[in-house]
Amino acid sequence: MIVLNKSNFIRLLFLILIEIISAQEKYYESKYDYYDVDSLIQNPRLLQKYLDCFLEQGPCTPVGRVFRQRLPEIVVTACKKCSPSQRRLARKSFNAFRQNFPESYQQLMTKLDPKNKYYEAFEKAINDA
Repeated sequence: MIVLNKSNFIRLLFLILIEIISAQEKYYESKYDYYDVDSLIQNPRLLQKYLDCFLEQGPCTPVGRVFRQRLPEIVVTACKKCSPSQRRLARKSFNAFRQNFPESYQQLMTKLDPKNKYYEAFEKAINDA
């Protein structure tokens, strides 16, 4: 039997609070929510530069570097922490990669999900956006 004195009660309350905070679903930072993805997908040269960055075959812009760092987690978690606008950005970008650069797109899929365990769920998540 646990005695719930004031000290134990405060500890229990603190643990519950930590659990609640860590259980809350958080989005990635909203800094890039309004990135002009339409300009990107309409510019094949720029699109290729982002693909090269993601594949570590070319230099990255500061924005590309941030995206490249987040992409593995985004694919594995099926964009769980993505806001609706971030899902739309991912959908438009990945569709453009697939349509314009199918070989590089395949390389990116293999790089992000070598065992092909997560990519289908990721695509479903971004296509539902």
